Amino acid sequence: MEMAAKGKAKRRHLCAGECAELGQNLGGPLVQPFAAARSSLDPSRGLYPRSPSKRGRKGVENSSPQKPITQFFPVKGILSTSPQKAVKEEEPNREAELQEADDDPFAGLTESMFMDDEELAVKQEEFPGPFSVKQEGLPGSFSVKQEGLPGSFSVKQEGFPGSFSMEVRQGGTAGCSSWDYQPPPNPAGPVCVKVEKEDDDEYPVDPLPDAHYGLLGSRGGWAEPQGQLGDLPEEILRVLFGHLPAADLFRHVGLVCQRWRDIVCDPLFVPWKKLYYQYQREEPSAVQFVDSILEDNCITAREELCILNMVKYVSQFKHSRTVQPEEVLRCVREHPLFPAVHACLKHRLPELPEIQGGPNPWSAMALILILANGVKDVQDLVIRLRRSGCLQSPGGVSEYLCCVAVLLLAMRRHGIKMSSRCHYNVFYVLHLMENAPPPAVTAQSGLAIQVTHEQQQILNHDIEPGQIVKVMAFAGTGKTSTLVQYAQRRPHLRFLYVAFNKSTATEARGRFSRNVDCRTVHSMAFAAIGKRYQNLKKLSSNLRPFCVAWVLPKGMGGFVNAKVVTQTIGAFFASADRHITVDHVPQEYKNTNGQMKRPDHTEKQAFVYEAQKIWDRMTELTKTKETAYHMTHDGYLKLWQLQNPRLYNYDAIFIDEAQDCTPAVMDILLPQSCGKILVGDPHQQIYTFRGAVNALQEASHTHLYYLTQSFRFGSEISYIGATILWFFKGVTKMLVGGSQEGSVRGEEDPSEALGLGQARAHREGTVAILSRCNVTVFDQAVRLTSPTSPPKIHIVGGVENFGLKKILDIWVLMQPESDRIQKNLSIGDYFIRRFCSQSLGGYAGLKRYACNTEDRELEAKLAVVEKYGHRIPELVDRICSCSVSTPHSADYVLGTVHKAKGQEFDTVFITDDFAKVHCAGHTRQRLFGTARREDGSINVPEDEWNLLYVAVTRAKKKLVITKTIGNILTMAKEYFLRPVLTSALLGDGQPPCCSVQECHNRILEDSALTMCKVPIRYSDSAEAGGPLCVTCVEQRVGHMAYLIASPEQVKATPYTLERVEFPINVAMLMALF
Repeated sequence: MEMAAKGKAKRRHLCAGECAELGQNLGGPLVQPFAAARSSLDPSRGLYPRSPSKRGRKGVENSSPQKPITQFFPVKGILSTSPQKAVKEEEPNREAELQEADDDPFAGLTESMFMDDEELAVKQEEFPGPFSVKQEGLPGSFSVKQEGLPGSFSVKQEGFPGSFSMEVRQGGTAGCSSWDYQPPPNPAGPVCVKVEKEDDDEYPVDPLPDAHYGLLGSRGGWAEPQGQLGDLPEEILRVLFGHLPAADLFRHVGLVCQRWRDIVCDPLFVPWKKLYYQYQREEPSAVQFVDSILEDNCITAREELCILNMVKYVSQFKHSRTVQPEEVLRCVREHPLFPAVHACLKHRLPELPEIQGGPNPWSAMALILILANGVKDVQDLVIRLRRSGCLQSPGGVSEYLCCVAVLLLAMRRHGIKMSSRCHYNVFYVLHLMENAPPPAVTAQSGLAIQVTHEQQQILNHDIEPGQIVKVMAFAGTGKTSTLVQYAQRRPHLRFLYVAFNKSTATEARGRFSRNVDCRTVHSMAFAAIGKRYQNLKKLSSNLRPFCVAWVLPKGMGGFVNAKVVTQTIGAFFASADRHITVDHVPQEYKNTNGQMKRPDHTEKQAFVYEAQKIWDRMTELTKTKETAYHMTHDGYLKLWQLQNPRLYNYDAIFIDEAQDCTPAVMDILLPQSCGKILVGDPHQQIYTFRGAVNALQEASHTHLYYLTQSFRFGSEISYIGATILWFFKGVTKMLVGGSQEGSVRGEEDPSEALGLGQARAHREGTVAILSRCNVTVFDQAVRLTSPTSPPKIHIVGGVENFGLKKILDIWVLMQPESDRIQKNLSIGDYFIRRFCSQSLGGYAGLKRYACNTEDRELEAKLAVVEKYGHRIPELVDRICSCSVSTPHSADYVLGTVHKAKGQEFDTVFITDDFAKVHCAGHTRQRLFGTARREDGSINVPEDEWNLLYVAVTRAKKKLVITKTIGNILTMAKEYFLRPVLTSALLGDGQPPCCSVQECHNRILEDSALTMCKVPIRYSDSAEAGGPLCVTCVEQRVGHMAYLIASPEQVKATPYTLERVEFPINVAMLMALF
């Protein structure tokens, strides 16, 4: 018998004979210790597991560092460490039946408890009896209970300041140790747990992490916190941090504590990932280091074999000691591109040492990334590497991808000629790997919502008064959805959501929670100012030069001067200025002769004087018949802005589509004392003709966030959008999409997709045809409704607002007066009807008015009437009869990009009336009439490229591009060339000819690879695919040609100058100059 050092506890050692005797007794084994009946005659008395109550020593309780936590989380029962089961409280009526166990001499230890896990598992199978452990001299006490296992296990550590007990139930270890032994089911009664009292005083202890460091999850039923992330060993932290984006490592992880900072700053910890992040930010040290790598390894534009030198450099990739290159090669062999890569390395880099009869795995993977047929090939490689587990070092696969990505990005910046798609593919996959969305969050509507890492950063920001937060969001990245969740997570705050138009505000009311007011800025201005003018019937939609011309004094009359005055008033309305000044007068305008004129200061002052007189008459609250003096919607908004309104009822303001706000709107919203969140896409600014400015760039901010991952489309469509932004606008922030597949090469015939050769029932989803101008929309409507069985069409914005009635009125005006009287033709529009008078000149006068006032909308309608002539009445009737009110019930959706902004469609056809790029990249030096700026863009207004970007990003699954978009991709060296084994093209032994029309070269028979162009069908034409000779490859993708043949072979092959077909107007200019 052995007495405890403190208290009345007694312990006795059992010999092997006593254990065997207890095992033969029916009441001896403690298979279900909590279900066994207890009495003074119980032979197992004293061997039952005990759960000592947690009681602090007198005088020490107040000094416990866990006191604030334990007060908030009071301990009411036994603490369970099972990650799968919660604490099980005892029932009150059962507690009376459980008797407190008396002290018993049978409380000893067996030698089996000192075995390791493996030995203990074997011992448990041989002898499923009770066992216990005694450890003396250790600083603390620790006890564990296990239910459902063949025995009980308890450990006592004395001298530790407090006690800690936990209960591990069956299945709690998730198969991670030898304690997962599952006994056969026992028919014993329900298990009850008793919190037993213990007389001896114990010190309180700090909560410990569970056996798995919380990696198996956490339970809300725990009474106390179960450890911290900082308790993890450094090796595990390195693995966890290796999966995080480099931006988070520098901005967040490295700022937590010195220990974490040391890990992040360790030069051996994910060095390529950190270098790639720093090089993208153009940090001088990173740029200098990468440039030295390129120079030292001859990876420069002046080296013809620069791409092969890059592949050779990657072969020296420093991997972890645990990585076996043989295993990596075995995994890479399974990739579809491996045969082509192996043949290329064997032919062009025979000096690279082989591994087990195969190429260097690091070089092979680098060449796969260069020759990849899109993001899908890169993802295929990553999936194979992850599945095999051959790269398990911190960072794993992403570390190698970052190594290749930083080299590809540096090569592009240094002018090495290769497709920009190479770097984009790797960047895209890295983004998906490091920014995978967390588990879905359930919204109030019950729908599961996944937020990206970028969205989570915004949702975590608590807006404060005076803050201005900018969210720069690309197309389809969930701008509005982020705001909806932001408001839902803060029900105690009151928000104002300001939309650009009424339809957006109406839709937002159905999405936002009740703590958000969804309004347009005009609706608020109307409630404060505009309704006064409406009551006086002095409110018009806009101010026309036609009306202004009638109130101008003699000498200032005419539609041209009226146009300048109208533009001056419009510029004042859009500005934040308090008064009309000469700065609001147009710098130049078109006179009656069609020539551009620049007014001098005196003329500008005259225009300002007339504009001020009209503005003064507009503000008067008196009735008038002169339409020129009627208040407009932008006019009462200007009056409201001049009153400096204050919105005190809101804690924060959401400003959606901030890129389209005018300075007047920003002058209303930004001075508010509450916080402001500006959300928008600066590249969707397409309303500068209305005086809009890019508030996302003009306004200062306190915080800046980005949303770059689109939920709308996949990599194919996102690459086109990113290329437009990069090449024409110099945007380095890249647009990425999701993992969904997409198509941009027109795998099906456009005529069939448009229902002209295929049953419309076979198409999936909505099909939209988007145009730049209304004239093209009308043309498409005429073409679609021509068959005997015309489809249903929907015109974006409604057929009523498209202007079909005005087109018909213009056609009526075009008819001779005698025909109008004879056929009883009437004109419904008041403005067009005014031109029936002889003084205004009829149809010719209307045409002069449109030209003098530069009314683009009216000019488009006149063009439609002149193009279709006498067919107008029939076509208008046909289009109206085929039109439906909703896009979901239509076979095709037609509209302009301005109207379709903010919408999305499964398939999008883009018409060829956008800004033109007439030549491919390798022939652009012969492009005439458009000058290239230093940033590589073509000298057209930025709005035009924004329109094309908006059109491209409306597609979700399929995008049918134009020849212009195809030429834009060639500017980035993307010609849709794919590697094919030359041996596969030698069908009859004779190498095929080059597929370029004017080229008569044949492909090299002794080359391992041949580049073949993929067939592409545009919305207005098609290009056949086929193999290309080495010189045609060199003209298009430069240095990539030397992956096929040596420089000597390329130079020995004749070059072909392709014939370029220009539009007639461009060809005439070339002939003149």
